[in-house]
Amino acid sequence: MTTNLYTVVGITVHNGNAKVRFTDDMARRVKQFTKGGASRCHFVTLLTAMSKIDALKFMLTLSEFASAEDQATINDTLSDREKEARKGEVKVKSKPSLDAIKARGNKAKTTVADVLDAVK
Repeated sequence: MTTNLYTVVGITVHNGNAKVRFTDDMARRVKQFTKGGASRCHFVTLLTAMSKIDALKFMLTLSEFASAEDQATINDTLSDREKEARKGEVKVKSKPSLDAIKARGNKAKTTVADVLDAVK
């Protein structure tokens, strides 16, 4: 997962498909999407540079994106980004206790007599 920070976030609708977009250059992106035929192109400048997940959480609080459709689009994108972030996490197993290690060692000990009995 990337750790890029963005200063502008918004929603575009192109051919009926709404998507959340991230950028650092609002003018270029608005021009790019309107030229490409987007029926809606609504961007806002963030208070500070944010990661995608933080920007999505911030978008949920803005009145500009309060409609049910916008909230659904943002929540879908947020859940996808959070799943992606969890994929990269390393799960650490807890260390076994000293007693557990000793018990495994005692259980694994075999004697010559055990081996000979097993061969018979």
